[in-house]
Amino acid sequence: MLRSLTRNTLVCLLLVTLVAAGCGDDDDDGAAASTTQAAAADDMATTSAVEQMDDDVLAVAAAEGDLETFLEATEAAGTMDGLHGTGPFTVFIPTDAAFEAYLGDAGMTQAEVFGDAAALRRVVDHHIVEMSEDAEMVMAMDGQSFTTAAGTPLEVTVDGDTVMVGDATVERYDIQASNGVIHVIDAVLVPPEG
Repeated sequence: MLRSLTRNTLVCLLLVTLVAAGCGDDDDDGAAASTTQAAAADDMATTSAVEQMDDDVLAVAAAEGDLETFLEATEAAGTMDGLHGTGPFTVFIPTDAAFEAYLGDAGMTQAEVFGDAAALRRVVDHHIVEMSEDAEMVMAMDGQSFTTAAGTPLEVTVDGDTVMVGDATVERYDIQASNGVIHVIDAVLVPPEG
């Protein structure tokens, strides 16, 4: 009888040990699965942020091919990181040819203009409105003004299909980005003094 009891006790202990070991493995597998899921979620969040940067106003402007000088200006002025943000932004971007004409009229080189970061930031910010305004909204603003990121007014004039902001004519409308919209203009906007 003692022998039978000892054998039963040993069998029970063996079963309890096996069950406990099995549960421990499940916990380890569960912890590993949770860690894997958390890592996957982090990767998805990082990928989502990178994807947003891949199609934000700066990336979309770069894809246009003729807006490089403005992009260089945003970097020199220290506004590039802000335009990678969530927005929404409406950005009136002068073409490279418009920047070239601006520099010629000012009698300055790009290095000279870009060398004064504070003044350049005021110019760059005068091209940015911190809301998303598509062409239809802009055309409905004839005679009104936007307040730019520089805190300066930017007047809208509409004559038929011609839309002007300040002294610049909008050449291409509604270039959509994940955090706003771009309108390409034919001149650099110069903020008012003061």
